Amino acid sequence: ICKAAEAERLMRDPNYALTLGLSGGSLEGYLYPDTYRFPPGVPCTRVLPALVKRTQRVLGELKSQYFEGLRVLNRQYKFGDREIIIMASLVEKETARPEERPRIAGVFLKRLRLPTFKPHRLETDPTIIYGCTVPVEKSEACKQFQGRIRRIHLQDPDNPYNTYTHEGLPPAPISNPGRAALAAVLAPDTTPYLYFVSKNDGTHQFSVTLEEHQAAVNKYQRAGH
Repeated sequence: ICKAAEAERLMRDPNYALTLGLSGGSLEGYLYPDTYRFPPGVPCTRVLPALVKRTQRVLGELKSQYFEGLRVLNRQYKFGDREIIIMASLVEKETARPEERPRIAGVFLKRLRLPTFKPHRLETDPTIIYGCTVPVEKSEACKQFQGRIRRIHLQDPDNPYNTYTHEGLPPAPISNPGRAALAAVLAPDTTPYLYFVSKNDGTHQFSVTLEEHQAAVNKYQRAGH
């Protein structure tokens, strides 16, 4: 079914995205991860709309389920569907652990709004990697990206997906979030965590203060270096 080259061409086509009701310029974020059944030879113009509709249906179900959370996102963050999907795409890339998704969503939402956390930068590595690998046009620093984030990438202002140099959400989703990641944004953990670092075993250490976070970084990331 649906040849890869044709699928990617349509996914990146802003005009095709508009035919599916998406104004973000591509289908990124709306290709719902699931198992689908299509007959052999079915064209991409039948496959891609099915994935987009599944995303829209699941999001609609979750918005009804977490109506109060939706009200908070609308009122306090001015989030519409697109912003919810962008935030969920970050959660999707940051962890595969179900119990961590609401915590990470909570960290990111607090960073966007708390007056004590300024500038309001999310500072998440997957956004840099996305900006250096997926867009057709890349910054000069991203052209030197070889799979490992270096200082030039962290400090790169020309990568619009660099959440270390730009405040707020990245300009578009960086993955296609599933139900759990979408639900985490609508029902985030309210523990006052502001930081997390990988423990190198698929889990993260969460911290409330910068001092706690720096100690965790030293323990899990700098030990032995």
